[in-house]
Amino acid sequence: MKYILLTIILCVSFTLKAQDSKPTEAINGKYYLMDAERASQGKMTKIKFFEFGELNGKEVLAIAACEKCMPAIYTYKPEESKEINRLVFFNSAGLYVIQYDNESFVMIMPNPNGEDWLDFMFSNFYSKNKTKADQMTQEKIKTFVSSL
Repeated sequence: MKYILLTIILCVSFTLKAQDSKPTEAINGKYYLMDAERASQGKMTKIKFFEFGELNGKEVLAIAACEKCMPAIYTYKPEESKEINRLVFFNSAGLYVIQYDNESFVMIMPNPNGEDWLDFMFSNFYSKNKTKADQMTQEKIKTFVSSL
């Protein structure tokens, strides 16, 4: 009986661990930004809308400045996600969206001429929690990325 219980606990633990690096629709929603970004018609916004889904057979994350705005599309990267045990998305412009916690993401664009990944051309923080977004800093983003 003891071994059966131990086996069940181990199976559940491995299943839960594997789910950490698989995106779901729980990502969807309104996110607050650390720094304002450009929105439509040259206006600035501190809110973005995330939606995870499938597009042409690929798992993607769409991020838009408003609910009716044209989104930027980021492709899910399963190998990278598994490697760092966090969701990772990437787009052709060179932007990475990396899961920070269950309700937050960082977006970075490493400088292609930089010496390491901590030389960002762009970085920002997105969270469903407004307080968390307001308290984030560029230095905390660098510390987080360096820990990966």
